[in-house]
Amino acid sequence: MESIYPRRVPVMGNLTGNGWTVASQESVLSLIVVLGSSVSLVGLIFAFITYSLFSDLRTMSGTALMYMLANMFLTQLFYVVGVGGVQEDNLCLCLAFGIHYLRLAIISWLCVMTYDMLITFRNNVNLNPRPEPVNVLISRFVKYSLFAWGIPSLSVIAASVMRVTVNHQSIDNLNPYNCWFFEKTIYNVTFAVPAMCCFAAIVDSLVRSWLTARATVGLQVDKKTRLKMHRKRTLQLHLYVKIATLLFAVNVFGYVARNGSPTSDPVAWIAYNVGHSLQGILVALAVTCNCQVLKIYTRSFARRRRRRPRNGSATALFDKRDNDISDTTYLQNLTWDPVPLPV
Repeated sequence: MESIYPRRVPVMGNLTGNGWTVASQESVLSLIVVLGSSVSLVGLIFAFITYSLFSDLRTMSGTALMYMLANMFLTQLFYVVGVGGVQEDNLCLCLAFGIHYLRLAIISWLCVMTYDMLITFRNNVNLNPRPEPVNVLISRFVKYSLFAWGIPSLSVIAASVMRVTVNHQSIDNLNPYNCWFFEKTIYNVTFAVPAMCCFAAIVDSLVRSWLTARATVGLQVDKKTRLKMHRKRTLQLHLYVKIATLLFAVNVFGYVARNGSPTSDPVAWIAYNVGHSLQGILVALAVTCNCQVLKIYTRSFARRRRRRPRNGSATALFDKRDNDISDTTYLQNLTWDPVPLPV
């Protein structure tokens, strides 16, 4: 561990009259990132297992959400490795490319989720969506996957080419940024521009989804159906708005921190690290602790309790049979009713 994390070990004796030194501040920030990321990793695992268990949640948008959770889990894990300041040049460079790819993949899958929500709202005027042919679903998912995995791949290829040909960057410049942010030009061209385009597409899909949901809800004749559809679609809209707002805020802090300096303007850098470490648990709580998922959990537990035999049920069944047999020993149950005909 000493060869991987030698630079940001907490310095207990470097205290001056004005307070902590820069090394102590970085140590506290690294500790916050590690603790927050650890909680986020646990929350993301729970959310992924939840969407894996229940088939009602494994829709097209739910499957895209699972891919986004998986990418976010790997991002949190890679960032924890690089938060201590990695000395190995090749490892730090691999972490930089990996985090660059995964963070853009998170935004790309969120773009897929919001677009699929728009398509679902348009194609289904009724409360319960109509089933689509399997070949249509497979074709749509292949297109979504090509977009969500292709955009980050092209970005990483462009970043590697720019790093080699245009602006060769030393590994020492990656360590202050936890082995992620490349040089400003490379970061702005290969990450900031694609991320802003994806966020623009996300906002467009959210606005059009809201307008479509408002129009389809107004078409419902039954008041109860109208209220139920409004509640269901508003819940999904609010969920995606929360995730998009959180990811946008974290990336804005990262943009300001990269185009500035962690030492001269540490507010954006601290906000980015805190937001990055807590985004996993916040997203996990948003996608699992809502009315739809809790209702599915309650229904599953109720169904399981009905299947499970109650304590003493077999004994009660035998007691009932014994009581039925004992009741037949009474004299009134031994009489012939009706009376048989004489021979």
